[in-house]
Amino acid sequence: MTFHSIAAADLGTTLGGIAFWTVLLAGWVALFVATIVSIIRAGLSRRSLTRWILLVSLAPGLGILLWFTTGRFRLSPS
Repeated sequence: MTFHSIAAADLGTTLGGIAFWTVLLAGWVALFVATIVSIIRAGLSRRSLTRWILLVSLAPGLGILLWFTTGRFRLSPS
């Protein structure tokens, strides 16, 4: 086995890891943006809107989970 074959294997693994984390990060950003858009379109009062956006921004995992499990379903239908 030569140095070039070892380097090529390592390069493939490295690029695969970079691609995986890039896709994962892009998915997370898309979910974050979709959550913010959903909050803005929900027709909340200014105070509630500010609080939800702050929650999602400061604690993204918890905020997104709470919004999609409780927040948007508590709204009364218009």
